[in-house]
Amino acid sequence: MSHDSHTTPTAQIDDPEASYTWVTGLSSVIIFAALVVATCVFYFRYEAGEIGTKVVDVPDAWVASLKSEQMKQLAVYENYTVTAPDGSTEGRIRIPIARAMELVITDAKTAPAKVAAAPSTTK
Repeated sequence: MSHDSHTTPTAQIDDPEASYTWVTGLSSVIIFAALVVATCVFYFRYEAGEIGTKVVDVPDAWVASLKSEQMKQLAVYENYTVTAPDGSTEGRIRIPIARAMELVITDAKTAPAKVAAAPSTTK
């Protein structure tokens, strides 16, 4: 048996062939990348389908009624009170938005009052 340790084996047992390693590694990377891309595609298609079936674009009846109430408030005159943090109340008047815009326009059209500057007497 001592002569067996000095002889070289005919088959390569310690180092694999480089070509087999490259082919196996490269094909494994390609298969893994394709699997990841396919999984992402299936996931996002499923997600889009679920969003399409579960999310309803029809506005809620409560939101529609609230909006119509707010639009009605913008079209009429109204007196209301505001309570300050210190407990005092203050009366306010709400005017229609169209009338408020007319008042702003007429105010912008009027010329500002001219103020005459007095001559300076400092020497």
